[in-house]
Amino acid sequence: MPAPDSRSRSSSPYAVEQMAVTFSRSRLGAWWRWRSELACLAAVSGSYFYGWLRLGSWLWPLLILGGLALALGLVPQTRRWAAARFWVLFTRHRLQRSFWELRLHTRAGRLPLVPWIFSTPVGVRALVLIRAGMVFEDFEESAAAFAAACGARDCLVTASPRWAWLLFIDVIRNDALGPARVIRSPLADLPALDHDDDTARPELVDD
Repeated sequence: MPAPDSRSRSSSPYAVEQMAVTFSRSRLGAWWRWRSELACLAAVSGSYFYGWLRLGSWLWPLLILGGLALALGLVPQTRRWAAARFWVLFTRHRLQRSFWELRLHTRAGRLPLVPWIFSTPVGVRALVLIRAGMVFEDFEESAAAFAAACGARDCLVTASPRWAWLLFIDVIRNDALGPARVIRSPLADLPALDHDDDTARPELVDD
């Protein structure tokens, strides 16, 4: 008697599709989700081994790369860029995990695609391509779950004005109008009026 799991797989009309999806998710899907990390690892490893071959020592390339990373970390501009890039990568992985945990995927197990994600003044914005069988309302109702998964203050899900299969997820981490940021009024820079000027104040005449 065959095992129950093998019988269910053989009787499933999606057996061949599930095999293809599993292969795609384990190879191309994983590569796509980790493309930035793999590119950074390849660049650092290539620089290290190139310096090793040029300098003839494994220590000097390591010291040079470490000193360069320390110098870039001390510069405010590069430090802010690295922090923003870290939150972009972190948000992308947390959104992909949220899609799976919230069952925002097809019956074959295909997750929505995140072809573009970038940092904003208040957090991170992701462009999401939803699969067939999904609707915008499913993602809109999960906005609070996205914010909790990303450790953010709030999350806003908006639909594309042109295509129904595209939507935007804005993960809000910073409050641009919070107490830490004071927006000065341009009226504060105007010169103060002299209230003692007799010409600016009419005299009162008693009848």
